[in-house]
Amino acid sequence: MNNEAPSRPAERRRVVIVNDREIPRRYFLLAGTGIVVLFAGAFGGIVWASWSSVRKDSRSDEELSRLTALASEHGWTYKAQDAGGVDRYEGVAPFPNLSSGLSAWDDIEGRHRGRSIRCFEYRDEETVRSAGPKRLDTKTTYYSVFSVTTPGTVPRAVVHEPGDLDGKFADGKLENFLRTDPRADGVPLRFDKGELITWFEGRLRPTDVLPKLNFLCDVLEHTPTSVWD
Repeated sequence: MNNEAPSRPAERRRVVIVNDREIPRRYFLLAGTGIVVLFAGAFGGIVWASWSSVRKDSRSDEELSRLTALASEHGWTYKAQDAGGVDRYEGVAPFPNLSSGLSAWDDIEGRHRGRSIRCFEYRDEETVRSAGPKRLDTKTTYYSVFSVTTPGTVPRAVVHEPGDLDGKFADGKLENFLRTDPRADGVPLRFDKGELITWFEGRLRPTDVLPKLNFLCDVLEHTPTSVWD
C-alpha cells in the first residue's frame, strides 16, 4: 500500500501562478468585483446627473396651468412672454452685462403684502458645438427670478452671504436675519433700481412663487429704514 501523501490539485486550483508566485484566486475575484462596482457606480452617477439635469430643465403642462391659475387667484397679470422684460436687470450675473430685447417668460406682475411684485423665467441661450461635424446646438439655461419693490432706491448692492452687507445695511438687524433664517441659505439678493430681487437656476414653478416672494418681503421688513433715507 502506498502511504505517500497525495498531491492536492484542489488546493492548487485555488491559486494563480504569477511570476512563480502563488496568489490566492480570491484576491483576483475581489479585485474583479471591485472593478465592476466602481464602473457601476460611475455609470449610475452619470445616469443620475443626466436625469437630474433633464428634470431641472423640464416642466409639465400641469405646472404651467397651475402657474397661470396662481396668478389669476391673486389678481396678478400673466404674460407668456414680455419682450425686453429682462433688460432692466443687466449688469450682474446671471443676466448679461448688456441686454437689448431679452424676453422675460411666464412673466407675472401684481401686488403682494402691500408691495409690487414680479416673477418670471429668464432663459440664457448659448450656441454650443454638438456631436457631429459642423453641428451647432442651442443650450438653454433657465433661471427663476423674483422681485419686490423697495421703499426707496439705493446704489446697487449684491449680497451672496450676510458678510457681504456693508454701509447702511450693516447695522446688524438684516445680517442677523440672514444668518438665522434657513430660507436665506445660499440665496443671492440684489438691491437695485427700487427693487429687491433673488433668483435660482431652474424652471419657474408655482410651488416656488409665494415662498420666494414672502421671503423677499421678510428681508425688507428686517432692512433698516435708514437705508432708504
